[in-house]
Amino acid sequence: MKKIFIHFFSLIIYCHAAYAQTLPDITYQDYGYTKPIKKVTQLYYSIDYANDGSVKNLEEVEKVTQTFNADGNIESYENQSFLDESWAKSQSAYKQGRLHKQLWIYSYPYLNRTYTYLYDKQSRITEEKIRFKDGSKSHIKFRYKDSLLTQIEADIDGTQSVTERYYSAKGKLYKEIHRQKVPNEADIVTNYFYLEDKEILSFVEPQSYFYATAYLKGAMGHHFGEIKLKLIEDSTAQNKLLKGILRFNKEAPNDNLPFDLQAYSDQTLQAYKKNPKELKPYRMVLYLRDENNNIYAEAEVDLQARKIAGIGFFKTEFADGTTTGTTDFRHKKLHIFEAMLEQTKLP
Repeated sequence: MKKIFIHFFSLIIYCHAAYAQTLPDITYQDYGYTKPIKKVTQLYYSIDYANDGSVKNLEEVEKVTQTFNADGNIESYENQSFLDESWAKSQSAYKQGRLHKQLWIYSYPYLNRTYTYLYDKQSRITEEKIRFKDGSKSHIKFRYKDSLLTQIEADIDGTQSVTERYYSAKGKLYKEIHRQKVPNEADIVTNYFYLEDKEILSFVEPQSYFYATAYLKGAMGHHFGEIKLKLIEDSTAQNKLLKGILRFNKEAPNDNLPFDLQAYSDQTLQAYKKNPKELKPYRMVLYLRDENNNIYAEAEVDLQARKIAGIGFFKTEFADGTTTGTTDFRHKKLHIFEAMLEQTKLP
């Protein structure tokens, strides 16, 4: 189990560097922080268990450092893997308070690239240009309507795609349709559905690769985790989901859904517990938050073994000089995560 833990943040870094098709995260709020940040250091550990269930070995697997400037905008990343000694670094440059350029440097130099950004008169990003080490170029274009981002057109490493975004009457994102062009074949069309700015389900047309995501909420009203479920095709659960999608498409545009994110999550988990053979857990992450709702520890679950596979600890330095969290491993936090996992009562 020693190397099963893979932190999603590193995947975001590499995906952003190569295949991002969303607006870039710039401010500390974009990264989910509620107070201005100076620096965040994140250290991830994998856990190896003995036969009696006790911790036999801890291994540092990854370190991520983010720094922010005085304006609260991202200034640099540094991502280091201790498993293969690979690393990635970025540096951001701003002009008139707007992100102008990002330089990415990798331990594998052929991945090096530079991003530059263009804006419209409303200071909205309209194009992200990418220049690779070999001189080749790619781009992502962003289009808006009534101040809302409605279309993302990308041509990256020769792969072309278009994403259409749909909003309710109140301006809430409820659906995306992503079309990836495949030479001499039909487009790959993926549908994504959202509630309260969080993805709740997705599928590839016409009816395959269904994934549903449920969010776990604690007594204080904060989300303490999420679980992604894969639906077995041609199952009773999938047929019910298809009916639910039809209703969602009808009611979401008018802000008339009869449920919120938590009610949806509760219903999804109930369906999973009643139909464990038709809904298979795919990924589960748990979080610990401080008094400002910032995450200071997260855990990846080994769903096959029903154990905590690894934990990431965050040390956050705020712009006001205060600090919270630590990157040192805390066994007490492991026990808290184990109790949280037990409380979910997965089949």
